[in-house]
Amino acid sequence: MIQHIYDTHFSGVEAVERMRRVWAELADKVDPERHHAVCARLDTQLQDAIEWRDVINTYFYRKSGIPDEQGRTIF
Repeated sequence: MIQHIYDTHFSGVEAVERMRRVWAELADKVDPERHHAVCARLDTQLQDAIEWRDVINTYFYRKSGIPDEQGRTIF
């Protein structure tokens, strides 16, 4: 169960990173103002996802003492 918590929070960050890459590829298909606005929201979403991942994973790591099977950094 702890590993599932780690995995889902790392995959959440990866999902936002994928969204940012896809959106960047659409720059020439969307008006610049809208493209910039969505980029800014995705940047915020990425920051939030990273913070949430780190807070949740750290909490469960400290409570359980179970390291991540994939060796990812958990504080």
